[in-house]
Amino acid sequence: MRRRDRPAPEPPGSPVGRDRSVTELRGDHVLLRGFRTDEVDIALERMQTIPAVELNEEAARERLERLERSGERNGWEIMFAVEADGRLVGDVQGRCPRLAMPPGVWELGIELWDEADRGRGIGRETIALLSSHLFDDEDAIRVQATTDVDNVAMRRVLEALGFRFEGILRGFMPDPAGPPRDYAMYGVTRSDWRVR
Repeated sequence: MRRRDRPAPEPPGSPVGRDRSVTELRGDHVLLRGFRTDEVDIALERMQTIPAVELNEEAARERLERLERSGERNGWEIMFAVEADGRLVGDVQGRCPRLAMPPGVWELGIELWDEADRGRGIGRETIALLSSHLFDDEDAIRVQATTDVDNVAMRRVLEALGFRFEGILRGFMPDPAGPPRDYAMYGVTRSDWRVR
């Protein structure tokens, strides 16, 4: 993994001359970076298609602010655009909400927007890059991820990267098409990550 800090592009609506540093994480085929101003509308549109997430005006405004700060830690979260072979294909976040989890515990969230981009190793490389960054640069002691119990591909990716299956979160994710979905919980500790 090659890590690089670079000056961030001006996000929409930011004051002229705003200075901030954005992290980029580069793998063999994947680049994790901040969203560019011309990608924000695309990202918002894609994120609104996630069925379990209802976006009212306040939530949409909050999501826009998160996109504008992507590539930099905003206290409890770091979000990246996922670029694979020069194309924007999704987003990934590491979250450590202060009051929701103990210090040093991070949760991953990843979304590859098009079905055609799944099963090509993009998700695996993305999770590996972000997990390494969290352990190496954000003082993570544990990284965890959840996925639908029927998402066999993501479960295999997590297991292949050294995440251990830790149980089922019953009725965890709202589903507009029916009852809430069960999710599988996976986790990896700093010591497990280093010896994998």
